[in-house]
Amino acid sequence: MVAPTDPHGINTAGSPKKLDHAIDSWGYVHGRQERTRLIIGGGVFFVGALTIIVAFFLYRFGTDNYHKISQEWHRSSQLEGEAFRRYINENEIKTVLRLVGTDDSDEVSYEEERAAAEGSGAKLVIAKMAATRLPWRSELSTLFNALDNIETPVLVHCRQGADRTGLVTVIWLHDYRGTPLKTAREQLAFFPYGHVEIGGPQAMDDFLDMYEAFTAAHPKEKLKIRDWVRQHYFEEKPGRAIAAWYDGVVYRPAG
Repeated sequence: MVAPTDPHGINTAGSPKKLDHAIDSWGYVHGRQERTRLIIGGGVFFVGALTIIVAFFLYRFGTDNYHKISQEWHRSSQLEGEAFRRYINENEIKTVLRLVGTDDSDEVSYEEERAAAEGSGAKLVIAKMAATRLPWRSELSTLFNALDNIETPVLVHCRQGADRTGLVTVIWLHDYRGTPLKTAREQLAFFPYGHVEIGGPQAMDDFLDMYEAFTAAHPKEKLKIRDWVRQHYFEEKPGRAIAAWYDGVVYRPAG
């Protein structure tokens, strides 16, 4: 006598009475199609993201990033040689406001820029700033002193013309031309200027956020950016004592 191979029905428990041999009903074809769509979608996303990144770097590092904001205010990246002279002459620039330093790795570009400006009859003004941290109070004192006495038309630039140049343009428009801050802050934008509000360059936005927070908390004071800096902003290089403002007065934090 031969024992049944499956006396308790283990192998058939829960199985359909009639086995469907169509592969699609098992979910195989559907799953394969989903995987194919995911792979294609991922590829399209990757190519699109890569295209945007490449376009951004080509635009920011491969162009002059020149923009005429008004008849009296022009902004750009650090220009060289003939391009620099061309922009000065075509726009009758009276002052070049350089936000890049003059020593170490910047010495060569400074000397070239100085010679080109002098040859074109423009005055070169230095107001060194950094793009990856909050501006120091001493740097802003130099900047505001320059802006108070600057002769227009002006061409302002940093290295890429996106971050420091954007911040100084915001200050010019808001403090010296009465542009509402919200509108002026459009000068710190990804398009068309190449400014990104992440990483080090976010410090430019953080500085303006600090000013906005103060004005929101003290609406009756109605301080311009330079007045707020003079009286209430004391970010400075570590170890450096508070120096006199360009008006000759040593202001100190309240309290």
